[in-house]
Amino acid sequence: MDEPADRDAGALTAEVTAVRFSVPDGDFAVLGALTDDGDEVTLTGALGHVHAGEAVDVEGAWRRHAKHGWQFHAERVRVRAPVGEQALLAYLGAVKHVGTRGAAWLLERHGHEVLQIVDRDPEGRLREVPGIGPAKIGAAVASWEDQGALRAVRLFLEDHGVPATVAARIYRHFGAGSIATLQADPYALTELDGIGFATADALARALGTPPDSPGRLDAGVVHALTAAEDDGHCFLPRAELLARARRLLDADPADRLEDLAARGRIVLEDDRVAEASLHHTERRLARRVRELLGAEPVLRVPDPERPDGPLAPTDAQWAVVANVLERRLSVLTGLPGTGKTQSMRALVDLLHARRRTVRLCAPTGKAARRLGETTGAEATTIHRLLEFVPGEGFARGPDDPIPGTDVLIVDEASMLGVRLAAALLDAVGPRTHVLLVGDVDQLAPVGPGRVLEDLIESGTVPTVRLTEIFRQAARSMIVRAAHAINAGQAPPTSPRDGDVHDFFLIGRDGAQAIFDEVCALAAERLPAHYGLGAAGDVQVLAPMHKGPVGIDAFNAELRGRLNPDGAAVPGTAFRLGDRVIQTRNSYEHELMNGELGMLVAHDPERETVLFAADDGRRLRLPVGDTRTLKLAYAISVHKAQGSQMPVAVIPLFRGHHLMLTRNLLYTAVTRSERVTVLVGDPSALELALSRRDAHRRNTRLAQLVA
Repeated sequence: MDEPADRDAGALTAEVTAVRFSVPDGDFAVLGALTDDGDEVTLTGALGHVHAGEAVDVEGAWRRHAKHGWQFHAERVRVRAPVGEQALLAYLGAVKHVGTRGAAWLLERHGHEVLQIVDRDPEGRLREVPGIGPAKIGAAVASWEDQGALRAVRLFLEDHGVPATVAARIYRHFGAGSIATLQADPYALTELDGIGFATADALARALGTPPDSPGRLDAGVVHALTAAEDDGHCFLPRAELLARARRLLDADPADRLEDLAARGRIVLEDDRVAEASLHHTERRLARRVRELLGAEPVLRVPDPERPDGPLAPTDAQWAVVANVLERRLSVLTGLPGTGKTQSMRALVDLLHARRRTVRLCAPTGKAARRLGETTGAEATTIHRLLEFVPGEGFARGPDDPIPGTDVLIVDEASMLGVRLAAALLDAVGPRTHVLLVGDVDQLAPVGPGRVLEDLIESGTVPTVRLTEIFRQAARSMIVRAAHAINAGQAPPTSPRDGDVHDFFLIGRDGAQAIFDEVCALAAERLPAHYGLGAAGDVQVLAPMHKGPVGIDAFNAELRGRLNPDGAAVPGTAFRLGDRVIQTRNSYEHELMNGELGMLVAHDPERETVLFAADDGRRLRLPVGDTRTLKLAYAISVHKAQGSQMPVAVIPLFRGHHLMLTRNLLYTAVTRSERVTVLVGDPSALELALSRRDAHRRNTRLAQLVA
């Protein structure tokens, strides 16, 4: 747009005319709007909850975008009550079973007072809408009341300086009593994933909570411990905890630790401070490991015969089988190409031949499916094995263990955090032997702990570490690159005689050059050269979301190239044909965190979309449930862990220095089945090779087990 009349203006009132762009998680959006003075403007910021037709008061500042011109970046927004025809239609149409036709009918019948009229008798007025009969009226009324309550929560938050974008999540968590709950304890907000202490603190201060109030200091201490869990820690040294909390609070909470411990919120143990539930979970896990290590073997397989022939297991691989038969708990680890899969296959074949039952599982659906394909035995996710029930937890546990299992094989065990590992071993029955299989050189688990590494470090769990690279695997330059990276050495770039040239390193300097090369490779050159689908077979893996070479930028550009004309899915930021990833476990739809697929159809009558998963399943999802999906032309290396894709393209940018480690690069390189391409600055590669995981995790499991 043209330069605004007043570039220093810090506030605008405008009517939204169009939603031009919004990210799938419902936060950032770009809106077209018309000011009270009749000027057409572009609004950007945390506006994902604002719809076309709504009037807004925004505070912020004008910015000039290099490509799109002047935009008003909103830092605060207040959505006015819907009064215009378009705003009323949008509000009414969002009510379940009302839809576009019902909204138009209500507005025509009741005019611009329609909201007040329906509020006085929701059941009576909504029952009159064509198509809403006895079977639908209950859901329609509940939806109307939810929408009204949500709007009240949004206005309450806006009045107290809290971004209204979090209102829907707050209402889903606390329900109809959201406002009363937050007035009584604003720090209850920190119970919600992704809503940090700063947001809760802003609300508390707006409500008059003193900066040195015990409730605020307690919330700050607990939040500092919770934030440390995101860094993988199971505890913090007292001095480090207090330093983190002081930075957060600008006050000293040292006097609150004893009281928090007395109330069972934290545990003080020598110099260590832990969140209480995590402390007890880690101790329970250690106790269960010791029980399994001390238990007598119960698996009877007399005189197991080692197979002969060219595929016969090596001495080290057969030692894995011996450990499983002789001990209740054992570990198998090793780098790519060293035969972890062959070892598991030899064990499975032996057990099946002797009519013993073996069950296989992995932390993710992708890893479980690959495990089943490579071993020839059925595999499942850990959550499904333990019969997870949303809102209730795992059905399997000490009192009702996993039934009918002689041997349980857990693949990708390096992804196990403390909580999931404890739940899994708690559910192991008295006649089951357990083999944990994983690569400790991959990325550490998301969440607290480093279970597999700690068990190996304890020195008490029988462990086989495979080191010999098999001849077939050694021909792969991906395998050779992985071993070199793991050793902190530059990966090979020139093939030897007989090598499979499946690894490439392309040097590019600067963010724009790296970005352009990755996009060209992913969208055009690699799919054409290898005869692959660009939006499914070629995956960009990047360390960070933000920045000029970040996941968000790649997704915007690659979507523009690969799916520019996909039909918009109303109520979402997606188009048909979009490549997407599930970001949370959905047990209702059996769609797990990290599952990749494509949106291929939209049913406006049923308000559903069809998700074509990479594993061949087709799932019909309510449009509202797409909020847990994100674009996936590019994904993070962490999200890719445990999965494989035909081709991986990995940008190496020095601006990602906070994330560049040997473990991350090693994990990324080993995700592809056919080809891996690194693109970027040689100095970024050197930086990654020089550093292992950025920090040591504070855990006690190795010590407790030993």
